[in-house]
Amino acid sequence: MLTTIAVLAAIPLLLVGALWAGQERMIFLPDTRAIAAPPGWTRETLRTEDGLNLAFLVAEAPPGAPVLLHFHGNGGNAEDRTGLGSLLRRAGYGVVLAEYRGYGGNPGRPGEEAIARDARSYLAWTRARFAGSPVALWGESLGSAVATRLAENQAGIAALVLESPFTSVADMARGIYPVLPTDWLLRHRFESLSRLHGIAAPVLVVASEQDRITPAEHARRMAEGARNGALVMLPGEAHPTVLNDASGEGMRAALDFLRR
Repeated sequence: MLTTIAVLAAIPLLLVGALWAGQERMIFLPDTRAIAAPPGWTRETLRTEDGLNLAFLVAEAPPGAPVLLHFHGNGGNAEDRTGLGSLLRRAGYGVVLAEYRGYGGNPGRPGEEAIARDARSYLAWTRARFAGSPVALWGESLGSAVATRLAENQAGIAALVLESPFTSVADMARGIYPVLPTDWLLRHRFESLSRLHGIAAPVLVVASEQDRITPAEHARRMAEGARNGALVMLPGEAHPTVLNDASGEGMRAALDFLRR
């Protein structure tokens, strides 16, 4: 009996230890293969604030055309998003598919603060390369938190598209591990909802009603929390939403929003 009680008592401690030690492996799921540029794309590099050379993908735009700086989710790499990027390019946009450190053959290890610094470098590069072009941000899943943080208190962002977003990693963790002290354990919090008040740009949230990864309530709260927010909820469980939306409704909604 005492042995059983001891085992049961140890289970929460084991879960806490696993969450503390393994959270990077839970949050970041990189495809580390080097990205390559498909036809119509170029592979570029930039130097980060801490001296890393990061490769990423670019589809050029006509002079003065708007440009979308895209941050992908926690899995795969930027090359996986060239399908979405090509749709945006055919719609008349230049596209920069940012790649994270530790992903796509890039050096370094991903982390919230490091990725935030890299996002600033990508924005500076995009503005220099496409001088005079409006720049909008597009964030997918984890990338929605990256894009939201980048847009906060940032002048000159034309628009912000959040695809399958979450309010924060802490909120997600509480939903999965309601009995654990996740607020104390998380090193990478990716707070988004609390940052929206500092974003002047219009915000579009696109998500699936039965998203299999991020509960739809997160998307609704993000749209409600934006100063100038719009929400498009699509049927189904696709995650990320737009890239996997066979109806094309998500892409149409995003393009309509960006053209306003």
